[in-house]
Amino acid sequence: MNLNRCIIACLGVLPSLAGCAEPGNDSEPTQAASAESVSESTEHLDVIAAPAPPPLLNAAHDDISWKLDQYTGFPSPGALTPGMIAAVVKGKHIVAIGAAGHAKLPENTPMTTDMIFNIGSNTKNMTATLLSILIEEHPSLEWDTTLAEALPWATAPGKEYIKPAARKNVTLRQLVGHRSGIACGGGNELYNHPDYGPSWKSQTRQTVLKEFLRGPVIGLGGNATGFLADCSAPIGVHDYENGNFTIAQAVIDHWSGMEFVEYAKQKLITPNGMGATYLPSHAFFLAQSGTITGTAAQKAYWNPYFFKPAHAYLAAGDFVWGHNSVGTPHSVLHPDVDPWAMSPGSGGFAFNIFDWARYAVLHMRDNSPAITNTHALDYTSYNYGWSSGPRVTAGGITYTGMCHSGALTGMQSRICVYPEMDIAYLSFANGGPDPDGANATVVSWMASQPAYRRTTGGCKDDPALVTGVQRFWDDEMFGCAGSVSFSDRADLCAAGHHVCSAEEFVDKNSYGSTNAEAPKHHYWTDDHLDYTGTGSGNCSAAATGTSCGADTPMRVCSPDKVDPEGNSCNWVRCGYDGGTTSRHFGGCAGNTTAGTLCCKN
Repeated sequence: MNLNRCIIACLGVLPSLAGCAEPGNDSEPTQAASAESVSESTEHLDVIAAPAPPPLLNAAHDDISWKLDQYTGFPSPGALTPGMIAAVVKGKHIVAIGAAGHAKLPENTPMTTDMIFNIGSNTKNMTATLLSILIEEHPSLEWDTTLAEALPWATAPGKEYIKPAARKNVTLRQLVGHRSGIACGGGNELYNHPDYGPSWKSQTRQTVLKEFLRGPVIGLGGNATGFLADCSAPIGVHDYENGNFTIAQAVIDHWSGMEFVEYAKQKLITPNGMGATYLPSHAFFLAQSGTITGTAAQKAYWNPYFFKPAHAYLAAGDFVWGHNSVGTPHSVLHPDVDPWAMSPGSGGFAFNIFDWARYAVLHMRDNSPAITNTHALDYTSYNYGWSSGPRVTAGGITYTGMCHSGALTGMQSRICVYPEMDIAYLSFANGGPDPDGANATVVSWMASQPAYRRTTGGCKDDPALVTGVQRFWDDEMFGCAGSVSFSDRADLCAAGHHVCSAEEFVDKNSYGSTNAEAPKHHYWTDDHLDYTGTGSGNCSAAATGTSCGADTPMRVCSPDKVDPEGNSCNWVRCGYDGGTTSRHFGGCAGNTTAGTLCCKN
């Protein structure tokens, strides 16, 4: 993490930071080095409230409800599902969205875009993301940490719950790739919990989860039954099994010291603005009024997990029912009979389409290791909660395609994210004869449309030059990631596009009077910009000022001084044309390469 960002995040408001110069600038030319050395010892670190971002829903978005109408309305003849919701996300914005059909049968409640629905197994890639965050927080954890190391309670003296012994060496990477040797008849046992009797109500969820994984009956010598012992398959072979992510949830419980749903809330949901609709288990179950039987203390602990009628969306009835193949709503199970909220990490999260889109944006825009490490294609078919098989080729460039489907109690969800393309597709259907077919057809249609398809936009179709595309608030401007010299800046732009001027960047990256969004990479503009000021956060790029050198003018810079391609900006957060309020300019002498901003002609 950048030093200054860490200080701001950890300590709040600081007027200055004396004597904490950042390394790496000692060899810069004099005109920039002297200013930078001053700035890094006197840099302004006051925390200024961030301006309101542009809305997630682009004002010029398309309504694609008409397309969803073709597949919804069951039990109408030919309809595949009662209702659907779908969206296209480009950059940080929803550019197409729609809802059609019914949210609940037989009342024929209309489906709307703000309905909350369960994403089923698409929770798995969120669990993998949370595990990645946990690994970055704990130096003693890594993706090659074994189950024996990650679950010390399972290998305590006299216990030995992980069977066979060879599975102790299964890694966390294998776990979230479904290669742990765990196979329990398709994973249905996850929802048929062993009978613990009434004693489970006197325990915490963490304790019950631990007992569930090792089995309710512990024989002589600590021989376990359950996921960690009885569900065996060849280790290293792909076998889709819910239990893998139940185990991942237990790892998160153990190392974070908190219950999984709270860790998810603190580390994923709240920081990414997904908290408006988030629920940690089945939305329509949580909407029921009722309580478990038990003592006052048991009810106080468990009822928040099983019943949340006060949740704004549940109280308003804005949630979707799951339906079976003939359109009958799925019955609500009572936690006294089936404590289904034990393992939400395998498929228990619920959102509306807007908060789910924010999650897609996280995977498109966050360059931190906690996120990008889950984009690796370590295996051929399934990685880190994503069905990420062969990479997708579009426009002559091959990209990481991360897709997944989720099925849960008569609901089907599908998400496809293309981080280098800066684009994602989301679709949901609520049961009926073929909800998965409805989702597959709609996602395929969205990806095929000229306005929504996986293209390189204004960036050249050349994998040797362009390594990623950033779509800004104004969809006529594209950030073309790469590493070229200023003189070669136009090489990254596609036909019909030109290198954006600095003025165009400011105009097209504005929402009201503020920046719409930060650059994901460093980009050249078409102007040979000088600089004024004393360093990061107190500087400006302008046509006249102090020269940075013939081939290293100021340019648009990511807030991080080194972007994913290794391009450097020794100054960041500079204003434009004399102003020092950040307009995302920076760089200067010694910074020789960047990508390019390309604007439509």
